Amino acid sequence: MKAFIKIILYTIVLFVLGILAGQITVKLLSFNRTVAVPDLRGKSMLEANSVVRSKGIYLRLEGEDYDSYIRQGGIIRQDIIPGSAVKEGREIGIVVSKGPRVQYVPDVVGQYLDKLEALLREKGMRIGKTLYVHSDKAPKNTIVAQRPEPSEGGSDILSVVVSLGDYEGDHKAVPQRSE
Repeated sequence: MKAFIKIILYTIVLFVLGILAGQITVKLLSFNRTVAVPDLRGKSMLEANSVVRSKGIYLRLEGEDYDSYIRQGGIIRQDIIPGSAVKEGREIGIVVSKGPRVQYVPDVVGQYLDKLEALLREKGMRIGKTLYVHSDKAPKNTIVAQRPEPSEGGSDILSVVVSLGDYEGDHKAVPQRSE
């Protein structure tokens, strides 16, 4: 019976030593400190690299894509959400802007809205904001103004002002005949 108790005690001691050794190993392996991931969107590669290097993390370029809002060379998106905690030495994947897809903006003033949408689709563009106004100088559904203008260059999103035509209920009063 004494031999049986010794075996149980040795087993318990070995089990406790194994757990302690495991805890120590985990502590040593996870010794790296964690840091918060910064928001890199809109920053240039140089700016972003200096920010992440100061935190002990690195950048990994995953590709390039067109973006109308972020200038060429700026970071569009990152694969780790800003504010997340990561260990030092981790890489953050980023996608960099190629700038707007369209470098030439066509002059669309005077064209009809329904024809404009097809034209823009062919050029890889789309209509962003549309503002409707009454105009006695332009027929209904024609483009009165655009932004950006043709002289301004590159954007794949076009904002337009569309004519609703003349005010329908606001005709000049015709003098009545007195009898």
